Amino acid sequence: MNKAALAGPAAAAGQLPLDDIQGIILRGYGSFGYARHLILRVTAVVAARAVLGRLLDGDPASGLRLTTAAPWSAKPRTTLNLAFTFEGLRACGVPESSLSLFSQEFQDGAVGNAAAIYDVGTSAPDRWVGNLRARDQVHMLCSLFATTDDDLERHSAALRVLLGAGFAETYSHDGTSLPNGYVHFGYRDGISQPALEGGPPPAHPYPAALGRNGRSPAGDFLLGYENSFQSSYCPELARTPLGRDGSFGAFRILRQDVRGFAAYLGQAAPKAGLSEDELAAKFLGRWRNGVPLTLSPNSDAPLPPDRLNQFLYHRTAPGQSRPDPIGRGCPVGSHIRRTNPRDDTVAGGSTQQARLIRRNLPYGPAFDPSAPPDDIERGLVGYFINADFHAQFQFLMSQWVNLDNFTASQPITGRDPLIGANDPVTSAFALAEGKPTPCPVTGFNRFVTTRGSAYVFFPSATALRGLACGGSS
Repeated sequence: MNKAALAGPAAAAGQLPLDDIQGIILRGYGSFGYARHLILRVTAVVAARAVLGRLLDGDPASGLRLTTAAPWSAKPRTTLNLAFTFEGLRACGVPESSLSLFSQEFQDGAVGNAAAIYDVGTSAPDRWVGNLRARDQVHMLCSLFATTDDDLERHSAALRVLLGAGFAETYSHDGTSLPNGYVHFGYRDGISQPALEGGPPPAHPYPAALGRNGRSPAGDFLLGYENSFQSSYCPELARTPLGRDGSFGAFRILRQDVRGFAAYLGQAAPKAGLSEDELAAKFLGRWRNGVPLTLSPNSDAPLPPDRLNQFLYHRTAPGQSRPDPIGRGCPVGSHIRRTNPRDDTVAGGSTQQARLIRRNLPYGPAFDPSAPPDDIERGLVGYFINADFHAQFQFLMSQWVNLDNFTASQPITGRDPLIGANDPVTSAFALAEGKPTPCPVTGFNRFVTTRGSAYVFFPSATALRGLACGGSS
């Protein structure tokens, strides 16, 4: 744990200033099925600041405006959010005295931290697309979400005209939802998302036994508030107008080897005495329709939405018939158990430490296993939002996802079977702890490859006003 990140006072949670916090942090945008992420470089700083001001106030010509977390009187057809890399903040005129308050991880960016989160080999920066490996080409990310493809195209065209005054577009990447909230690997997604104290209510609530009535303290994701350790992240930065009510995000373009995953299930499941859907459920920790194995280890019979997160591992939540401490129902090494350990005992000590807010959509056409093989990329694109890269995002990716014994209560071998940096020679997955497995699940490849990444900061509306007016401190 980065002790310096946890020092200093923290504000009480209370009601958050929703009109100052960018909407992508607190709102799921689940009904916005189309996204376009524009990667931009500052070309004229004065003009770029003017563009920021127009997006803050609302551009009269296009109607484009920064989306905050404030309640909507009427649902918009699009949402718009802005994020900056360290180089981007410098290019916009933020003084060095303020830049020095940002963590070393943010200053080094996604390229500088690639090895720490296992972005190596085929995931290394020299394999990335769209200039994302070139830090001087990635200053601002402008993310537009829309309810229809027509809305996305129309507002993108207007946005590009507006941005052209002070920015050059170096790359763009789209995302499009698949039917019923599924992703290319065939799982229903977006079920397990943290909800913040003082923020909008969760779509799928957590057990109250996890503390704070199942919600995360605001400081786990926003600067200037108390976190799970009764302290605050980046306290010196959080005391400034630039830092207060901001958050960080790892922008990620993640290629999913969908055909390879389907082929592996087809050959490994019979050897393990399982159906392909059963093995897929073991890998994830939920059935493909989102029903958790801990509540229903033998059936994917649907559950009401408010029951999908109502479970623990070492204890029982209301309505849960039995605990699952050693993974007889949900394997200890499954994806959801590694990335959201709930009440397990894990590396780092706190299971809430490395919770992440995910804001991503699939990209690429839906996979048809009966169709001839193609070379079309499929995957996920979007943000993994956190308040401290070292303590949260990078800790999760290194300690929980890619180390063998991430849990102290039930030692295991192997990395996360879905997103870990696996290799066929060494990969291993235990179907159930505490009892012999006649045919261990081994020999699988890396199913998710990084195609691009950027470490970004989501300033508050107040901080953006400071940038628009000539820098921020």
